[in-house]
Amino acid sequence: MKHLYRVAMAGVFVLAVVSCAVGNSYHLYLIALVGLTTMVGVGLNILLGLSGQVSLGQVGFYAIGAYTAAVLTTKVGVSFWLALGAASGLTGLIGTLVAMPAWRVTGPYLAMVTIAFGFIVEHGTVEWRTLTGGANGLMAIPAPVAWGYRFSERAVALLIISLTAMVVGLFWQFSTSPWGYALRALRDAEIAAQSLGLRPVVLRTTAFTLSAVVAGLAGALFAVLTGFISPSTFSFLQSILFLLVVIIGGAGTVCGPLLGAALVILLPEWLSHLAEYRLFFFGGLLLVVLWIAPAGIAGTLARRLSRVSPRTARADDADVLAFLTQRSNGQELRVQDLRLAFGGVRAVAGVSFTARPGQVTSLIGPNGAGKTTVLNVLDGVYVPDAGAVRLGDSDVTGLPPYARARIGIARTYQTTQLFPTMSVLDNLLIALRRGHLGPPLTVLIGTRCDAALRQTAERLLAFVGYNGPLE
Repeated sequence: MKHLYRVAMAGVFVLAVVSCAVGNSYHLYLIALVGLTTMVGVGLNILLGLSGQVSLGQVGFYAIGAYTAAVLTTKVGVSFWLALGAASGLTGLIGTLVAMPAWRVTGPYLAMVTIAFGFIVEHGTVEWRTLTGGANGLMAIPAPVAWGYRFSERAVALLIISLTAMVVGLFWQFSTSPWGYALRALRDAEIAAQSLGLRPVVLRTTAFTLSAVVAGLAGALFAVLTGFISPSTFSFLQSILFLLVVIIGGAGTVCGPLLGAALVILLPEWLSHLAEYRLFFFGGLLLVVLWIAPAGIAGTLARRLSRVSPRTARADDADVLAFLTQRSNGQELRVQDLRLAFGGVRAVAGVSFTARPGQVTSLIGPNGAGKTTVLNVLDGVYVPDAGAVRLGDSDVTGLPPYARARIGIARTYQTTQLFPTMSVLDNLLIALRRGHLGPPLTVLIGTRCDAALRQTAERLLAFVGYNGPLE
């Protein structure tokens, strides 16, 4: 199945290259526009598809990338290739700065923050006339030059197709790397993800930054494709279309942005003979697609064509006790005079105990006695009003849940907290990493979990008697 998937994706890009070779200027522009929209969709797919966060400000990063490339090539006179790198770097930096305060809010409030960002960029390009040309925009943006060859319209389209294929391939690697699985875990169950050592702010900021970098790259390419940009090109409606691309194609899927971009860009052109009614039919067809395939085109196809792997866990005479002993730090967990009140209700009052390594320590009491509250204090979900939690000689009272998990304080939940969109094996693999996702290079190239970790996960599954499919 995965092999056929790769062949199909390669076939799509080969078809695009062939179409560029034989198409006219109109066809070249449409193909290139599909590629650019796919790029922005891939970046937004990291946010929406992997981390589950909605951004309606991608057009702002798209505009920043376009204006950065246009200003540097027309007013400063630098090479397009340097301007392309500068556009990607600047949008990545701005994306990081926007993400830091934005992650303090979630859900619709995050969408509002990103909408405001898009409006700020749009109106900023109108008012900053000396740099952006105001409402008139910037014209005569030069084409790229490499080894003395000035790119033609066809060459620019081929460049866009090549970079689109590269971006899709990198997303494929990233989505199957520990970083990609960590983002999915955070999306599915944030509290459980933190208890495994995953840092929400770092993960989400990384996703936001990568999304901005890809949008800036696409914006810079858009500037040289059209040779002219203006603020009206980067309206709020464009952000809505970018979001539709991901939703219609299939959030979280590799080829979803490509299918969504092809539908959103090409469908209105196919309906052009309907004149003023084409947008009406376009909207109606999109509603039909969302009704028939709520998981997106690629997501629905993947569910119908996917097959459950028959492979089960291998025991290999696992010594689970030795594994657990090896991971134990052998330190005592000491609780000293914990106190916590919710308004006028004292949930915890003067609780003290010591949990020694290698022993079972029980916390017993009737319903409503505060047992779960104490566990939440130990885990870092709640901060006590008084008292201390110590692991060995270290005071961990003020540490967040992910930091406690990394030093050895883990927990389970009365209501099972799983990551439902991930396989059984992937649930264990992300837990075994305890928040250590590898070097930052994995963000760019992706790294799959090593064989030793997979073997450990399979041994643990076999030890508890799990006989179902792993993936």
